[in-house]
Amino acid sequence: MARPPTLFSAPKARLLACILGVLVTATLITAGGATYLPFNEIDRIGVPILLFPLTWSLLFLYSAMANSLWRVWAVLSVLSVVHAGLIYQHLAG
Repeated sequence: MARPPTLFSAPKARLLACILGVLVTATLITAGGATYLPFNEIDRIGVPILLFPLTWSLLFLYSAMANSLWRVWAVLSVLSVVHAGLIYQHLAG
């Protein structure tokens, strides 16, 4: 009989996702948020910076509490790639 997966399985990998993965993703979301928010120039820069702690804490809680570590890395990777693409598209013109 298979054991059900525990919440804190693979603590080193989960800690890496919680600290490094979430920090990189939240930073890219903050930088990429300025490309699609419907505000004027100052607010497009200021609002994502003010929302960075909220973004980081929500991603941190998700990565700490999710059952599947693969799903955590998939969500963080998709968010990072999408926002990196938005940043690249904005900078490339």
